[in-house]
Amino acid sequence: MSLDPPADRRRRRTHTAVLDAADLLFTRDGYRATSVDALANQADVALSSIYANFPGGKSDVYAALACRTASEHAEGMREAMTGDTAEDRLLATFDAYVAFHRARPLAFRILGLTDVDDRDSEIVTQARMRIDATLIGITRDLVAAIGSTLPGTEEIVLLAWATVNGVLSLELRHTISRASADSLIEMARSDGARRLKESAHAQR
Repeated sequence: MSLDPPADRRRRRTHTAVLDAADLLFTRDGYRATSVDALANQADVALSSIYANFPGGKSDVYAALACRTASEHAEGMREAMTGDTAEDRLLATFDAYVAFHRARPLAFRILGLTDVDDRDSEIVTQARMRIDATLIGITRDLVAAIGSTLPGTEEIVLLAWATVNGVLSLELRHTISRASADSLIEMARSDGARRLKESAHAQR
């Protein structure tokens, strides 16, 4: 199986329908509680069609969805790398990062392939490598867009993202309120801008 959508139009439609169904059901019900039958019903495809596209069954669907999620995340982040200044680009991508994960609560789990194991399917191992490469690529592109000559740029970016990850995880678990999460995210946003200014000033 390839992690990419099939070239054949009919199979590609089935592939997309199954991943759309998985995105909905895994988010709503969780990976463990979602059966292959449920995926087939939600996607309105035959059970045999799922196994024709995803021979490893549910774990292959999960891996393919994870790769699609990573690609969509990367595309959105690159589209946000605009602005006249390094600070503009940092803040625009910060906002895009927050918006993506707020809109896609499954993303944290699925990008980490949390619910599957490399022993489940060889496709899971391939997906892990592809996702890592995609996320590393986003980081490198953003560092270049902000200014790779500025000291500590990569650390500023990674710290901002890690902070958002932690805050949104607490919000998803209802440990903190949406208002508290918004406040902490704004603090992280301001902190990233401050650190970038200090880095630029130190270089002069």
